[in-house]
Amino acid sequence: MIEESFVRLYAHDFVQFAGRSELGQDVDEALTRRVREARSHAVLMDRHKGSDHLAALIERVRDEAGRFVGRPMLKDTDPAAAAGRHKRFLVDIADVLSEPEGVVAHRAEGKPGLQIRRLDA
Repeated sequence: MIEESFVRLYAHDFVQFAGRSELGQDVDEALTRRVREARSHAVLMDRHKGSDHLAALIERVRDEAGRFVGRPMLKDTDPAAAAGRHKRFLVDIADVLSEPEGVVAHRAEGKPGLQIRRLDA
């Protein structure tokens, strides 16, 4: 049985990273670390609590991509544009989580971060 608290914890963290990125904060290093932690924690949870924890997290992150509350925005930011960046950021995280771990590690070699599009770009 998939533990809702596991899914909620990491999905919330990734939404927070999206908000911080929207505000212009550099989240690359912390985001890379949190993705790694989510993957390893999912393996542990699958071993002890049942399977498909990572798949459930990916699904939740994709669901959260469509929800934008509008709080983490700089003054005079277009809300529609911010919502689009929020969605793209979280979809990128879900895509990275969907890839085999070796692909992510290879892609990040020599470059910091996970190749997530920054919200301010």
